[in-house]
Amino acid sequence: MKNILIIIMSILLTVLFGENGSDKSNIYAGVQRCKVCHETDEMGNQYAVWKLSQHANAYKTLLTEESAQIAKSWGLSLPAQESPKCLKCHVTGYNNSKAEFGKKFNKEDGVQCESCHGPGETYRKENIMCDLDLASANGLIMPKPEDCLTCHNEESPRYKAFSYESYYEKMKHKKNPDYNCFSDEEEDEDW
Repeated sequence: MKNILIIIMSILLTVLFGENGSDKSNIYAGVQRCKVCHETDEMGNQYAVWKLSQHANAYKTLLTEESAQIAKSWGLSLPAQESPKCLKCHVTGYNNSKAEFGKKFNKEDGVQCESCHGPGETYRKENIMCDLDLASANGLIMPKPEDCLTCHNEESPRYKAFSYESYYEKMKHKKNPDYNCFSDEEEDEDW
């Protein structure tokens, strides 16, 4: 009887909240959706900072001969680009259910905006993003140095001493304080 109750509760939770029990409103929108607003100089061009970073190429590094050798030396049964041990730090939202990804999301974008700032479908709209408190209430995360340590740690085969301050200088991106948050343009709902 106890097993039947557990099965029924599992099915009920899956129906209500999705495959892994998460709130379905927390969907990974993908960097292409972030780019729409965050690639202009007026806004601060955060997209360009990311695009030039190693984070943007995190997945691609798994396709290299060096990664193949690392996977082999670790005794992995799968290639690096398929191995959970590698993917957990080289793609955004690894191990989440397919239902948690929007149609524009692409794992080959590597470690993109939502790796640090959380799934963006709910907070990405301009009227929400223009209010930091509202954006935070809708899932926007302002990362802390310790968040970086989930991947930048000694488990990585290419680990180098991690200094948040020096690495942050490479990834630093801020909104232009002169940006007029509300524009006359309507959001492209076709996304």
